[in-house]
Amino acid sequence: MEIKEYKSEYCEVSYLKAKDAIFCKWLKKCNAKEYKEPLKYGLELLKIFNATTWITDTINGFENEREDSEWLRKEFIPKTIASNCKRVVFIIDENSPLKEEIDEQSKVLSKYFEVLRVKKLKEV
Repeated sequence: MEIKEYKSEYCEVSYLKAKDAIFCKWLKKCNAKEYKEPLKYGLELLKIFNATTWITDTINGFENEREDSEWLRKEFIPKTIASNCKRVVFIIDENSPLKEEIDEQSKVLSKYFEVLRVKKLKEV
């Protein structure tokens, strides 16, 4: 299987070999299909590479719609737990409007993963 990066106007997803990580960079607000497709692609990469880290760049991120948050809890998180992933990293600015949402996600995720927050990818 040839591995390619996922790129859309909303999100980019790739495998970072040097960090053994799936890297998901949000570019602008989206929901439903545009939100789920890159994350599903990332889950496939997680399986293919047995990556130990998932990194989400939220610098250009956005608050989730309720339905997308539910999908994260019911579909995405259980599949990530079942993978080889051991660490979840959020790239987030200290003044981000997503701070509360990331705090809530971190609480849930920290039951299963080491959760880190950084300001830049090079800090991972």
